[in-house]
Amino acid sequence: MKKRLEIFCFLCYDKVIGWITCTLKSEKGCGTMKRFLLLCLIFSLILSAASLTAFADYTLPQYVRIGLMYGNGAVKTVTVESDAGFLLGDYQEREFVKTAETAETCLIVKLDSDGIAVCNESGTLLHSGDSSVGILPNASGMNQVLRVDEVSYRGGIHCIKAESAMTVVNVVFLDHYLYGVISREMSPSWPVEALKAQAVCARNYAAQSLNKHQSQGFDLCSGVDCQAYSGTKAEALGSYAPVDETTRQVLTYDGKLAQLFYSSSMGATTEDVKNVWGNSLPYLISVDNSYEDTENIPNGVWEGYLSCEEATTIMRNKGYDVGDVTDIKVLEYSANQRVVKMEVVGTKGSKVFEREACRTIFNTVTKSQAFTVTGDKGSGAPASVQVTDGTDTVKLIADQLVLLTGEGRETLTGTLCVFDGEETKSYGGSASGSKNKGFQFSGTGWGHSVGMSQYGAKGMAEAGYTYQEILAHYFVGTNLENAY
Repeated sequence: MKKRLEIFCFLCYDKVIGWITCTLKSEKGCGTMKRFLLLCLIFSLILSAASLTAFADYTLPQYVRIGLMYGNGAVKTVTVESDAGFLLGDYQEREFVKTAETAETCLIVKLDSDGIAVCNESGTLLHSGDSSVGILPNASGMNQVLRVDEVSYRGGIHCIKAESAMTVVNVVFLDHYLYGVISREMSPSWPVEALKAQAVCARNYAAQSLNKHQSQGFDLCSGVDCQAYSGTKAEALGSYAPVDETTRQVLTYDGKLAQLFYSSSMGATTEDVKNVWGNSLPYLISVDNSYEDTENIPNGVWEGYLSCEEATTIMRNKGYDVGDVTDIKVLEYSANQRVVKMEVVGTKGSKVFEREACRTIFNTVTKSQAFTVTGDKGSGAPASVQVTDGTDTVKLIADQLVLLTGEGRETLTGTLCVFDGEETKSYGGSASGSKNKGFQFSGTGWGHSVGMSQYGAKGMAEAGYTYQEILAHYFVGTNLENAY
C-alpha cells in the first residue's frame, strides 16, 4: 500500500510540475509575480510530499474488548444502567448483534439455571443467553455510556458465563478506550506533545495485544499487566485531543506494527530489550534519557530494605526454596548499570536470577533493575521511618532523614532511639558480624526501562520537542504511519 501511494504521489507531482514548467515556458510567458507564485506552489508541493504520512498496511480493530471482572474477580450478578435505555443481544467477537431493545434504564444481569438472565429491577425477564449476553446503550458516539455497578464506561458490556460466575467485558471503540487509558498512564495536565506520544504508544500496545486474554473472552485486562483503564472516571479535558489528533496513527518498523513499551521513569538511559526480556529488536535499544528529571520525580530514586526472614518468605512463596536466605549478591550488570544476573544464597542452596527476574523476585522493594544491594553483616535492620509526599509512601532509614532544627537543616545521625530521656532501642552496632540480618537496596527508575520513559517524554515536550520527535527518539528507526 505504501509503495502504491508513493507511485500515485509521484505521478501527480510529475503532472503538476510538468504543467507549471510548460506555463513558465509558454510563448505568452508570465509576469514576475506569476512566476514567483508558481515557484512557491512547487516549493509547497515538495514540502507536502516530505511531510506526507503514508498508510500502513495494517488494519486497526474498530473495537477492543477490555476485561473488567474476571478470574477471582468474576461476579454472579451485576447492575447495568443507562439513561438512554438499552439494546439487548450478544457479541460475536467484537461485533454486537441486536435481538431486542428496552426503555428500561436499570438492568440486573445474573446467572440462573439456564445460563445468563437480564431482568429489570422488578425481576421481569427481558433477555437471556445460554453462555453470554450483550448489552449496549441505545445511543451513539460520545453519548454511548453505561454504568456497571456504578462505574461509568463507554461502549457496551459482554457478560460471559465462566463456570459458577460471570466474566464482565467492556466492548468499546479503540479511541474511546484510549481516552480512559492516557489519563491513567500520564497526568492530563502534562504537555500535549507528551500525551500524544503516549496515545500512539497505547494504541500500538492495544493493537499488538489483541487476544492476549482470549481464553477468558477478551483482548486486554484493565490493570497494569496490560494498560491501566477505569472507564470514563479517568477521563479529563486533556484526554481527548491527544487521542483525536493522532487517531489511527501507529509506529511501524520494516513494514510491521512495532512492539511499543513504556514505563514511568528510567534514569539516565533506557535499557536494551535483550537485557530485560532476552529478545532483540533494533528499535528497542538503549538511548539517552537525560530529559527525565530523575532526582525530583516520585520513585525516581528509591531505597528498600529486606530482612533475611522477609527474603526467605518471598523466595518460598514464589516457589524457590533455598532454605533460609543468607546472602543476595549481584553477579553481573549491563553496560547501563542494570542488574542482569543476581544470586540468592540460602542454607539449602542458591538460585540465580537473570534479566527482569532480578527486579521482580523482590518487587516489594525493587522498582527497577538499576539497583545495588548490600548485606548489613550483622548490624540488624536500620532504624526507619515511613515518609509520604501526599501521594507515595516510602521507608527511609535513619541517616537518610533530613530534619529542620533551630539551627537549620540537619541529617539524622546516631544509633539510639531516646524517649523522655530513656534509651528505648539501639540500632546499628558492630558491622563486623559474619552473618547478614538483612539487605539494603538502592536504585533509580520505576518500571522495566524498555522503550519510552513517560517522565522523559514529559521533559522532552517541555523542552519543545514534538510527539513525532519523542517517538523517533525512544523507538529508533520506526515510522509513524496511518493504519487503515
